[in-house]
Amino acid sequence: MVDATYEPVNKGLSNSSRDKVIERDYPLLRDDLARLTPDRLAPLVLIKANVCRILKPKLVQDGFNVLNRDDSVPFPSTGQQNKFHDRFGSILRSAEIPTVLS
Repeated sequence: MVDATYEPVNKGLSNSSRDKVIERDYPLLRDDLARLTPDRLAPLVLIKANVCRILKPKLVQDGFNVLNRDDSVPFPSTGQQNKFHDRFGSILRSAEIPTVLS
């Protein structure tokens, strides 16, 4: 698991300010991911609607293997746990990645 940014964005910021921080820090994320998976083939699943919206096109353009190109996965908190479980599991099954999710 890798955070989209190293700056906390979950409290005290407006939605647009959160998005700007994620957008601003994309080069750091891209470089970290490139170090972790130099061939860019490791499957990535983006979690949280704004992260999917902001980062999916950039990561795909930069050659990363984003599995959830057509579906966002909600962050698993505040009542979203079942949706997270369903969507994350569905994405992994579609990519034929074995899971232990039940």
